[in-house]
Amino acid sequence: MPVKCSLGQLIAITRLVTLCIAGDTGPLHLACALRRPVVGIYGPTDPSRNGPFGCNFKVLRSPSSRRDHARRSETEAGLLTIQATDVLRAVHELLAEENAQ
Repeated sequence: MPVKCSLGQLIAITRLVTLCIAGDTGPLHLACALRRPVVGIYGPTDPSRNGPFGCNFKVLRSPSSRRDHARRSETEAGLLTIQATDVLRAVHELLAEENAQ
């Protein structure tokens, strides 16, 4: 369910999360800035260029995704190959790493 909030409210909410799952968007980078672990779901943008940086993270990106910054009217095809099970596996691995520290 989408949550409408101000930037200040988003910061306050993000400080409370155990882990953030997001695309290459502001909330993902905010979570990293606040040192929250993140699972980043990437399509055509290159995570080695765009981050996440500065936090514990897992990146999910299809090898078939194009590396460009073109605007599209439809979702990039490689992004659609990332399954919920892939995301859950990354979440479990990241949480296990966090708990081991």
